[in-house]
Amino acid sequence: MMRRRSASVATAAMLLAMSTSPRQAACAEQAAAAVPAAPLTKFEKAPAGEAEQIGQIISLTTQLLQMRYPEGMARRGVHPKDHGCVKATFTVNSDIPPNYRAGVFATPGKKYPAWIRFSNATPFLAPDLGKKGPDSRGMAIKLIGVDGDTLLDEPGAKTQDFLLINLPGFAFPNVSEYLEVTKIQLAKHDDITSFFAPPLSPDRLKTAAVVKKIQQTNVGNPLESPYFSAAPFLYGSDRVAKFSVTPRSAEKTPVPANPTTNYLREAMKKSLDPANGKPAVFDFKVQLRNDDSLPIEDATAEWSETTAPPQNVATIEIDQQDFDNAFQVTECEHMAFTPWHGITAHQPIGGINRLRRDVYIASSKFRSQPKEPTGFPKWPW
Repeated sequence: MMRRRSASVATAAMLLAMSTSPRQAACAEQAAAAVPAAPLTKFEKAPAGEAEQIGQIISLTTQLLQMRYPEGMARRGVHPKDHGCVKATFTVNSDIPPNYRAGVFATPGKKYPAWIRFSNATPFLAPDLGKKGPDSRGMAIKLIGVDGDTLLDEPGAKTQDFLLINLPGFAFPNVSEYLEVTKIQLAKHDDITSFFAPPLSPDRLKTAAVVKKIQQTNVGNPLESPYFSAAPFLYGSDRVAKFSVTPRSAEKTPVPANPTTNYLREAMKKSLDPANGKPAVFDFKVQLRNDDSLPIEDATAEWSETTAPPQNVATIEIDQQDFDNAFQVTECEHMAFTPWHGITAHQPIGGINRLRRDVYIASSKFRSQPKEPTGFPKWPW
């Protein structure tokens, strides 16, 4: 596995060298090869050729970023637009059941300062509500000052990231499907209509079903939506779990009849207004995998809550605050969120999570490289 991954990285670097500037090609090569591949856990089964496919996606992702941002600052490869980046407190519940005390949840009552970034999953900066209807929404949580062995050897404090979306299933089941849609994105300038051209394979039908749910899921305020990890993670050394977050408030802000470009940010500002708003509180839940029939390698698959009931393990509190200021916005934009920022007790598993490790590193490294402008950037508004 390690040897195949090294070969795929070399291939990706060669492709990038032909399509990017020397600085960007070097950046991508460093990003792809910086950290050795994590060994597979006993719960995982990687299909043949997956490592090479990940290498191709690294190359394509960097070319996509070049295409989307030929001038100015490159944004994230996924979830580039934030609706608000807020300071929060993440507290392990004092009554957490003993069998859930693992990793960052090992100590009842423990508090972590946290950054939380709410975002939009469109591939580029765009109005919050597109012409085709709602897009997928995200909630990325970064716990600061955690204990334990880390997955990536990076400078600074130890952190644990949880990356969540507003549906329990990821849009793509595996790496091979993600490769196909990425090829189309690059060839068709992010128009993926042809990805859904009939006849649809069983895997393609899974993606179509998730996309339909996304387009039917309206969000009027990011603070009022549930969020899900979709993909699985280790929970300690010998168990597997999925994570979710549920707002305590039953309020449901309707989508405005004529939504502005940034109506979700506006809704968050109103909710957390220092003078007239109120704190937002969420329950953080864990679904322990207690049945081998619950899939690991299919990220579109939902785990039945009857088979694996969610358990409240922690509380997230977001106090009233003015998050829409230049200092906080800039701080957030320079942060990198990845499920691989974390400790070994919560190692991401499954094909989509193995892909996210290398692609997020490549995207983050690419974004960090300054370049001299040849003109003004093209903004969507």
